Amino acid sequence: MFAGGLHHGIRNELFKRRLPYNEFAPNTVKKFVGVTGWTGEKGSKKRLTGRQKKREVMKAVFNTFGYEHRSDNVVDAYILAKIAFAIFVIKETREITLTVNQSQVVQSILQETPAVKKKA
Repeated sequence: MFAGGLHHGIRNELFKRRLPYNEFAPNTVKKFVGVTGWTGEKGSKKRLTGRQKKREVMKAVFNTFGYEHRSDNVVDAYILAKIAFAIFVIKETREITLTVNQSQVVQSILQETPAVKKKA
């Protein structure tokens, strides 16, 4: 409940200030660090659930960036910051080294139109 209210409040303030922003699904965050939500070999894969998936994301962040935190919410925020940084660098200089997954995530976000609410 609290997180939903917080997100609504942030979106409201962005709308009031007419600041564009991008929204994307939780799978985007996972894809950026190479987590699919599945484990095992082809033909015998099992879907990761809840806490398992969060642990895989946290492990992937540590392996990719060397960052760790005990809170999966903080780790998610770290990934979002990495995505925002990559977008900023691409827009400003067009020079950044990304993995295939990271590049796909960033390119899909850049192709979307940012959300901006128009005042009536």
